[in-house]
Amino acid sequence: MAAPASGVLLGLAGSDAETLRAIDAQGSGLRVVRRCADLTDLVGAAMAGLASLVVLETAFDDVDRAIIDRITRCGAVGVLLVPDGEEAQWSMPGWIVLSAAARPAEVRGALQALARRAVPPPPAGGWGTAAMTTGSAPQGARATIGSAPVPGEPMARSEEAVEAAPPPPGAPAAGRRGRIVAVWGPHGAPGRSTIAASLAHGLAPSGGALLVDADIEAPSLVELLGVPEDSSSLATAARLAAHGRLDDAELARLVVPIGAGVGLLSGLGRPGRWRELPPVAMEAVWGRARRAAAWTVVDLAGGPIDDAVDEYSLEPGRGAMASELLRQADEVLLVGAGDPIGVRRLLQLLTDCEEALGAGRAPRVVVNRVRASAAGPSPARAVRESLGRFGGVADPILLPEDPQAADRCVLEARAVLDLCPGSALGRALAGLVDALDPSAGCSRPARSRSRRGNTRAAGDGRHGRRRAH
Repeated sequence: MAAPASGVLLGLAGSDAETLRAIDAQGSGLRVVRRCADLTDLVGAAMAGLASLVVLETAFDDVDRAIIDRITRCGAVGVLLVPDGEEAQWSMPGWIVLSAAARPAEVRGALQALARRAVPPPPAGGWGTAAMTTGSAPQGARATIGSAPVPGEPMARSEEAVEAAPPPPGAPAAGRRGRIVAVWGPHGAPGRSTIAASLAHGLAPSGGALLVDADIEAPSLVELLGVPEDSSSLATAARLAAHGRLDDAELARLVVPIGAGVGLLSGLGRPGRWRELPPVAMEAVWGRARRAAAWTVVDLAGGPIDDAVDEYSLEPGRGAMASELLRQADEVLLVGAGDPIGVRRLLQLLTDCEEALGAGRAPRVVVNRVRASAAGPSPARAVRESLGRFGGVADPILLPEDPQAADRCVLEARAVLDLCPGSALGRALAGLVDALDPSAGCSRPARSRSRRGNTRAAGDGRHGRRRAH
């Protein structure tokens, strides 16, 4: 008895008659079960389990990476037809990527290669970055499955191959991959944005720094740094990445210079826009960011992260982007406030860190605004003892309360390490920079500039204007 034919969904922009005939040919082992009218129809059919194989053209009804990710979460994979030369930009785990000019017989052969292996259900939280085991593809097809080469075929450049290409000017040195530091913490405005902005300035001499406002609740870096408010450059980057059009040049065009070797990707204008940063698109943004600078500093929203997937639509949840980033980041700073409420919130969030960051990883704990008026006559010792006793934190990084420097930086819309490196807060932040990257040598310049910083503070106020970029 012959095995049942594998069902196929079609989502093609032009005529699909020749492709349909090739797939339904006798002995192919395939059968087209639906010719979808639009993406809603296609996603609905995949969610209903009508087929586990898909032929999808990127010109079909404005396809993007988020849609492909949702289809994959349904347990379906297939052949993605893209404009000639864009195979690398559209590489997706589990999918075979072909030129839209591929012959119908090539498309059928790719589907047969996928049908020869069982398609496992997606892991909890989606496929993420794990590439699936590959099969074979028809001779002559330019194809990639995830990031692995298809046996017998010339390999189309995947995202990993793109990262291995010669970096653009000002990017990390050859052979180095830019690092990402995520600045996270509990609710209550403990100073994440202030710390993130100074980290970017302090790390810039190590090969450039990119500051990213990925706070989906209350983005503030535009106001904090005096950048003229415009459309969100981060959302624009995610939109380009979702359609396979984000390259090094486009990213550089979106970055706003905010200092020597430092650029900003501005955040969302309001909380309701979080869907504009789908994790599958942001993964491509982070990959480009690693090429653009030695350090990418990401300011995240505070509080526990809920990355649950919507059971009905299979759409990633509100916290999915932050959850993926925390797992990918090279360094995670957990920032809390140096008062009893702030320390309690910090301890509560620490219990979620193993799940959020992955087993075996721990954040660097940073306590900001440590002061005697809120923590007693020996505030540093009190904070250290509380974190050590109740959270097992051996060596937290403490930043002092320095209202004069902090307020001046807010007034002049500049980062602390840019305007007041010699202040008490500036010296502590310089130590944090050096803890992340000893080659930055941030503490030494901070000490040498302390007199100049104090002179500016007593100056005629010519630096008091807000900077426009």
